[in-house]
Amino acid sequence: MAKKKNNYFAMFVEIADDAIKAAQHLEKTVKDYNPSKIEKLAKSMHEIEHAADVKKHQLMKALADEFMTPIEREDIITLSWELDDVLDYIEEIYQLFFMFNIQEMRQAAIDFAELIVRAATAMKVCFDEFHNFRKSETIESKIIEVNVVEELADVLYIKAVRELYTKEKDPVKINAWGIIFDKLEKVCDRCEHVADTIQSVIMKNT
Repeated sequence: MAKKKNNYFAMFVEIADDAIKAAQHLEKTVKDYNPSKIEKLAKSMHEIEHAADVKKHQLMKALADEFMTPIEREDIITLSWELDDVLDYIEEIYQLFFMFNIQEMRQAAIDFAELIVRAATAMKVCFDEFHNFRKSETIESKIIEVNVVEELADVLYIKAVRELYTKEKDPVKINAWGIIFDKLEKVCDRCEHVADTIQSVIMKNT
C-alpha cells in the first residue's frame, strides 16, 4: 500500500483559520476594551496561538518524513513560519497592553484591528484556493487585497504616530503607544509577506 501523502494545503488552511480567530479576538478586545480583563483575554489569545503552533509543528514533522511535496519544501517552510509570525505578533500586542498597563483604547488601534481582520480574511481565502492555484480565479485578487490593506496600515501608522506626538502630553503613553502602533502595523506587514510568498510560489509553478 502506498504511503498517503500529507495535505499541506489543508494544513495551511487550518492555521490561517486560527489567524482569523486571533484577528477577530483582537478586534473584539479593542472595541470592548476593559483593562481589568486584559490578562484573561491574553490567555485566551495564547490558546489560539498555541493551537496554531501545534499545527505548525505537525506540518513540519510531516514535511521531515516526506520525500515528495506538492510545492518546494523551502516554500512550505517559509509559509509555515510566516503564518506563525502573524499569530505571534497578535499575541505580542496583548502582552504590550498588559505590560504597559493600557487603561484606555485609542481609535487608531481599533482601526488597525479592523484592517488586521480584513488582511487575515483575505489571506485565508488565498489558502482556501492555494491547492487550485493554477486555475483559481480568486487568489490573485485576494493577494492584491492583502497588499492594499498593508498600504492602508502604513498610512494609518504614520497618522497615528503623528497624532500621538502632536496631541499626547504624557511621555509614558507616547512611548507605550508608539511601540503598540508599530506592532499593529507589523501584523499587516506579516500578512503581506504570506501573500507575497504565495504569489512567488504560483509564479514558480505556472
